[in-house]
Amino acid sequence: MATSESYKSIIKKLDQLPLINQPADRVGMMQEILQWMGHPEARLRIIHIVGTNGKGSTGTMLANVLIENDYKVGHFSTPAVIDQREVITINNQNISETEFLETFLEILTEVKRHGGAFDTLTKFEWLTLMALVYFDQKDLDFVILEANFGGAQDATNAITNPFMVIFTKISTDHLGRLGKNLHEIAEIKAVTIKKDALVISYPGQDLEVEKVLREKTVAVGAIWNDQPKPQITVLNSSPKGIHLNVNQMHELYLSLTGNYQANNLSTVIAALNMLETHGFAIEKDKAAQGLAYVKIKGRMEYDADRNILFDGAHNPEGIRGLVASLRSWHLPFKPTVILGLMDNNHVHEILEELLPQVATLIAVTPDNERGLSADALAAQAVLMSNVDVEIADDPSAAIQLARRMRESSRSLIVVTGSFYTLRAILSEDNF
Repeated sequence: MATSESYKSIIKKLDQLPLINQPADRVGMMQEILQWMGHPEARLRIIHIVGTNGKGSTGTMLANVLIENDYKVGHFSTPAVIDQREVITINNQNISETEFLETFLEILTEVKRHGGAFDTLTKFEWLTLMALVYFDQKDLDFVILEANFGGAQDATNAITNPFMVIFTKISTDHLGRLGKNLHEIAEIKAVTIKKDALVISYPGQDLEVEKVLREKTVAVGAIWNDQPKPQITVLNSSPKGIHLNVNQMHELYLSLTGNYQANNLSTVIAALNMLETHGFAIEKDKAAQGLAYVKIKGRMEYDADRNILFDGAHNPEGIRGLVASLRSWHLPFKPTVILGLMDNNHVHEILEELLPQVATLIAVTPDNERGLSADALAAQAVLMSNVDVEIADDPSAAIQLARRMRESSRSLIVVTGSFYTLRAILSEDNF
């Protein structure tokens, strides 16, 4: 009980820290702390995943395939949806509360010994350090390390020797925070490419971004993936998943839903092919098995029993992917959508994409100080369309209202937007 209480107290303290500290460059500080800890990152075979959208899907698919091929895989992926331990896993098993606490205290002791304090670090910096220190103790074959939204200034860029760097789709979602245009954003993310690293890029990457990544690869002496793009054909898709052909693998089933996952899968296949060329055994039947059981909490996660889809599509690119999937499924009724968003410049663009596909929109306020109020979200939605718009006081009220509204039609319920919204609904005791 004492360990559990201590774990909960640490989580409460972490949640009170800022997630990141931008635009300050704190990578040097992170590298210094890693030096104090004995450079755990230097002993890990790290696959660094960087980009705007698709990092979680790409990382999870890759991890599942490697695990099925009998490799021991550490995976660092944020944000957590229910429990903070979700972000640090080995072979899909969360770090234990005891190990979480022990790793945290080990790092805190060193930070304090060198004159720092708990709040010297941001939440993401703490989690990044904890993942690297914990993974170093576990004799792993691979570590999949997903960046936050940054590149040069991202805490994960403290590593200096990635084995592979994978770039998912890079878009303008962080315009103004990372750069003034797509070219600048690409340059900042490209800083994660280091000498001798194997470099993989998303197949639908903007040509301008691709040029920046290629030039950086050459400049630092890394190795660009020049293999042909995997041939992928989507046969059919539904909220339950996708059936597709991939090169010589026919009738492959991917349990992640959303047709855009085919591009993420293409990135994963390219990474696996490159690993094979560097001596790692990847069996096709085991790869297929790994893909058939991929689940990501809160990312196109379908609950068939309740006919509810959870998707943390919190930016325009993510919403476009969600909308494309809804269209491709040819649903008999437009869905009822529970939406909670953060207060940012993309709200109008998100609503513009989403509203034409919605029967009823239920607005909620995310449990975060930066959350856009349900009243403000509903008001904007009413101005933009003739969609039925409702307001829910809390997550419990939202899900109950959605269920009542779809009783006669059995239409799909979609919970989307901020991960704070998903977390609140998934945490409901009566859900």
